[in-house]
Amino acid sequence: MVNTIFLGIAVVASAIFLIQFIMSIFFGDLDTDTDIDVDLSSAVSFKGLTHFCIGFGWYMYIAKSTAISTFLIGILIGLLFVFILWFLYKKAYQLQKENKPEKTEALVGRECTIYAHDGVRYIVQVAQNGALREVEVRSLEGKKYQTGDRTLICKVESGTIYIQ
Repeated sequence: MVNTIFLGIAVVASAIFLIQFIMSIFFGDLDTDTDIDVDLSSAVSFKGLTHFCIGFGWYMYIAKSTAISTFLIGILIGLLFVFILWFLYKKAYQLQKENKPEKTEALVGRECTIYAHDGVRYIVQVAQNGALREVEVRSLEGKKYQTGDRTLICKVESGTIYIQ
């Protein structure tokens, strides 16, 4: 009788997990927020409870024992499942990248490579906003550069970028 209860917990939690998994793959993820003063969403969540029940339920069903030590091990395994879920969410969150547009003045001091030139104007490749961009620059001291030369952006004035 007790094994049937643990099997029920494990099967229901596993079914909920599979439904959540399939829905998140094919239909995206649903994130709802509520206005509550206490934020328990990082510690207690439906997904966390589901993972706890998967670990706890399957361990207790396999152990086929109702001893206190078995319950404690089952609880620890359930908490381990929740910790693994938290760790995976933390790593997935670190993969997110927010591109914050940089002002042109932030390019001062960056190394750039001469890509092309047309008289006094040069096109250089420089890392901007997390990607390699081509920008138009002018030589501050009138120095001549060849394609492939590396130099530094030294000044931005009235929207014009100058290299050394």
